[in-house]
Amino acid sequence: MGKFKAIIFDIDATICDNTERKRRAIELTMKVLIPDEVYSRIRRRGFPDILRALGFEPSKEVVQKVEGRFLEDEELYSLDRPVEGAVETLNALASNYRIGYVTGRPNERLALNFLKGYGFPLGPVLAKRIGSGEGMKKAEMFKEMLKRLDVTASESISVGDMPEDGLASRASGILSVGVAEFSTVDVEVMKNHFDHVIERVADLPRLLRELESLDS
Repeated sequence: MGKFKAIIFDIDATICDNTERKRRAIELTMKVLIPDEVYSRIRRRGFPDILRALGFEPSKEVVQKVEGRFLEDEELYSLDRPVEGAVETLNALASNYRIGYVTGRPNERLALNFLKGYGFPLGPVLAKRIGSGEGMKKAEMFKEMLKRLDVTASESISVGDMPEDGLASRASGILSVGVAEFSTVDVEVMKNHFDHVIERVADLPRLLRELESLDS
């Protein structure tokens, strides 16, 4: 093992494709059906942009209602699927790194159901409901995860999709990696908040080899 001993993963939009849960949350809240041909063009956007594209005014109240359904309606979590290559990538990494998960899902059970159901490597899970603009709550969660994994910040890497993931990681002294594939923000914005940005989570092993080689 090289410099790094642990990887801390976000779940939603990092290793999990939650776009169908997002779609159904909008449909149920706004009482509308979104055609496949329409949703395929906007599914990787955030709630305000999707609502606007559908002809709704994305007021703070409306966005909060949709987001509440997205996070709290547990039946909708059955729509989640692993991002392509994520299960294989994490299982390969688990042979060399300790794996932990820090998620904005409301509780650990919802995270574990997804991880176990699709065969992800298991490790400590910290879950706390985190809505839009609340990502810095993860800073304290990162610090607790370091204790659970029994590693230091300098021995760890975090992997997420939103700018707040990168900022919370930096605040904890952890090297941050942003995954662009399902992020709702532009890559250029991500580059301002993460230490490294990759297109897909399957690209992580290559980046790790590069980072480890710098210290060899």
